Amino acid sequence: MQMVNPSPAFADPPKVPALFASGVSGDSVRPYIRLDRVDRTHAQSLVSSVRVSPAAASASRILAGRSLVQCFVTSLPLILADFVTLWVLLYLTTSVIERVFALSTSLVTRETALVASFLLFPIAQLAGLYPAIGTSAAVEFRQLVRAATTALCIFAGIGIIHKPAHWPYFVGSMLVTMVLVVPLLPASRFIARAVSRRCRWWGAPVLIYADSAVVGGQMFQRLNSTQDRGLRPVAVLLDTDKYWEAEGELESKGIPCLPVEDILGCALNAKATWVLVAKPKVAAADEAWNDDNEVDSVLHAIPNRVLLSSMGGFDCGMWDQTHTIGSSCGLLLANSRHCYSTLFVKRFIDFTVASLICLFASPLLVGIALAIRLSSPGPIFFGQKRIGLGGIGFTAWKFRTMVPDAEKVLQACLANNAEYRREWEQTHKLKNDPRVTWIGKFLRTTSFDELPQLWNILCGEMSLVGPRPIVNSPNYDESYIRDYHREFAAYVSVRPGLTGMWQVTCRNSGVYEMRIYWDMYYIRNWSLWLDLYIILRTVRTVLLREGSA
Repeated sequence: MQMVNPSPAFADPPKVPALFASGVSGDSVRPYIRLDRVDRTHAQSLVSSVRVSPAAASASRILAGRSLVQCFVTSLPLILADFVTLWVLLYLTTSVIERVFALSTSLVTRETALVASFLLFPIAQLAGLYPAIGTSAAVEFRQLVRAATTALCIFAGIGIIHKPAHWPYFVGSMLVTMVLVVPLLPASRFIARAVSRRCRWWGAPVLIYADSAVVGGQMFQRLNSTQDRGLRPVAVLLDTDKYWEAEGELESKGIPCLPVEDILGCALNAKATWVLVAKPKVAAADEAWNDDNEVDSVLHAIPNRVLLSSMGGFDCGMWDQTHTIGSSCGLLLANSRHCYSTLFVKRFIDFTVASLICLFASPLLVGIALAIRLSSPGPIFFGQKRIGLGGIGFTAWKFRTMVPDAEKVLQACLANNAEYRREWEQTHKLKNDPRVTWIGKFLRTTSFDELPQLWNILCGEMSLVGPRPIVNSPNYDESYIRDYHREFAAYVSVRPGLTGMWQVTCRNSGVYEMRIYWDMYYIRNWSLWLDLYIILRTVRTVLLREGSA
């Protein structure tokens, strides 16, 4: 679209009658003064967000084309993984059920399985799963399961239309495949990402416009370690005054740093179609009318711009959605913590799953008990007082993994070893804990030591997923209660869990404050989908020993 200069007749704001100019001092008359306060504020925000820089016009068209290509090539491995996984699962499931029930429906099975697998692509595309850059893993999991369920329902519908008499076969095939899809479809995407991240053509280059070198460097390293999610950091942009101070500091760490004035050249050279703004937004109303500030208008040349909520002063969760109020737009904040029906479903799932695990894992539980009894003297189980829902104490049970008098051994170890004491103060854990027995190391690595807490779940004292239960003790979690009052109040509003966000993210590799951070993250973003995602993610964490000591 060709940009033209405004007519001289409209170069200056028109004269405003005294009726609308009341309260405006001198000759300083602002545009939109005749609008009410809500629309005037929104109008000023719109002007700021659609500012066009002539220098950025051609760059914007080039980057938009590159963004389209990046989306296509990044989506290809995910499309292939989704299609192959669904087709193989559906074909194998229907083939097995055919043989079990001696049915002859192979022709319809091949056709409908292929159709359902092909239909997954447009359904998943509408669900925002290609290329899913910038999408939370839990949200992607929910959308993936929904898309696959829709495709399987279409499969069953086509089969029933062709052969109504065999409807139990098609419904049964759909349900069995659906159960298999929940863990295996996300797993295939994980493998596709792990392989594709090694290729330079996969993903989207991203620039980081930061408020300081520290924030920019941390964001760069964080994105660099999670390139499987589709964003590849290429440079940190800083304001000119901060760039000269921080250039050497960042480049010594292998992080390219540029002044923000070079953003267009950097974006074109690196084919960067994303920019993360890790910089607090100035809230002054006059900022929208500051013609000297061209940074925002240049940033708009980059097709994908993300303003981080942690830097912008507003709260945004993974399930929040935009919501229209009149001519304005805002965030509809999702919160399921106080929904009685959802909480009932969560408790039903806790009780059912815990019961089934206890039933089918009983031989394993007996074997572990015998191994503990033969490995060292002392009881099989270890009970520890924890704080639960509403601040009520309960005894959390675990398989004993430590020597007798473990507390005395810990005190002596911390008193005599400064390195151990420093590690304990940071993480409340010891990587080479002298108290742990040989069988205890195996139980902790596999997380089998936590299995007796299934009893706590059956009693309603714990949940399958939630914050880890804390111990009111100077050697453990007293600082949680003493120094984090608001966080502790949020903690006691939910049931503690057998697994949670902390275990599947950093486990034993993060500082203690990171545990509190993930507790708050889980409580803020809780949903049944997040619980299911964490359960499946826990299996991966245990099998691959992610974050283990």
